[in-house]
Amino acid sequence: MARRQSPLDIDFADTADDPLASRRRSEVMQLGIGIVTGILIFGGGVGLFAAGINLLGGMFIAVAIVRAVSLVLERRGHHNATLIHIGSACLLYCAAIAELGPGAGVQFWAVPLMGVPSLVLGPQHQRLRPVIYGVTLATVVAGVLIARRFPPHTLLASDILSRVEMANLTLVIIFTTLVLRVYRRMLDRAERRFMQERAVSERLLANILPGPIAARLKRDEHPIADGFEEVSVLFADVVNFTEFSAHAAPEAVVTLLNRLFHAFDDMVERHGLEKIKTIGDAYMVAAGVPGHRDDHADAVADLAFEMLAFTDALSRESGQSVALRIGIHSGPLVAGVIGKHKFAYDVWGDTVNTAARMQTASDPGRVQVSAETAQRLASGWRIEPRGTMTLKGLGEVPCFFLLGRVGALSASPAASTP
Repeated sequence: MARRQSPLDIDFADTADDPLASRRRSEVMQLGIGIVTGILIFGGGVGLFAAGINLLGGMFIAVAIVRAVSLVLERRGHHNATLIHIGSACLLYCAAIAELGPGAGVQFWAVPLMGVPSLVLGPQHQRLRPVIYGVTLATVVAGVLIARRFPPHTLLASDILSRVEMANLTLVIIFTTLVLRVYRRMLDRAERRFMQERAVSERLLANILPGPIAARLKRDEHPIADGFEEVSVLFADVVNFTEFSAHAAPEAVVTLLNRLFHAFDDMVERHGLEKIKTIGDAYMVAAGVPGHRDDHADAVADLAFEMLAFTDALSRESGQSVALRIGIHSGPLVAGVIGKHKFAYDVWGDTVNTAARMQTASDPGRVQVSAETAQRLASGWRIEPRGTMTLKGLGEVPCFFLLGRVGALSASPAASTP
């Protein structure tokens, strides 16, 4: 039977991923210091036969016990129990000043006392922070007034008083050093965690948006919208994918698209292009955004034939017919970032619509381009006029099949040579 966890059970393993556990480590450390300090003072009082020192040591132990109770209550959800510890620390400080006077060095504890709220208050105490800081400051002031206006309750010999003062100074230094070290470690862990999370966020943002656009977005630039005069847009979709998805198992559908689009993503990155989005089985790429490039038409044409070569190899490997229709058009467009919660870099304009129509009207395994794109590719590519076609929303449009670079074999067996 598993042991029931005690409310004070603390995991002292690496707590870099658990800020709450790190805070509890510091709380346990404070608890231990309080108990040890009380025992040392109480024991020293017994040896010195000083009733006041015994009383002070007992008060330290009492405060440590109160802190232990508040820890138990906090673990059970009673977050305001932390205020008990702050109040008891303030009372202990004033009582110690009244008991021993300023010559015993009790006033040194004013420094860590002012830091108690920062140590023990959590986000749930946000509204109470000004009040608590005010109370601790008032306690320090009250201690000064008590020391000046009232004689100490316990009178100690000068040599004993100097030893108590040195002990208090030493304990304050040890306590403050240990607390600062613990919180420094917590801060280092939090900073490492932040840097790790930031790196993850940067990678996610880089996968969603182009690098220059992500940088502008982080600078809080709104809106992000750019016009481009010379861009080439490529659309590619899988032939008969609708029929395939209607009859194939869901795993097979996702596996096919995932394998295709993974390969296409690598190709796009290698050619220095920009993947805009996927729409079902359609894959959209642009060249010349977000940065201008003179060879935008050549770049997407090279990508198109690499995509066809990959689907041919995939068909031979899997024994399943996989073919693409690809369309390309070149011209001006507008690009920008849209969305509130899920950002997306997108492009708009007649160039996008025409490229989509070129893809829809293309043949399986062929790359169809518009007259504008054919004109830009005329010097280094083999182009076959297809004639005029009626495209939805565009009317009569001259279309061309792209056959490959001059001097190279066609990338697709479906493509014919002139």
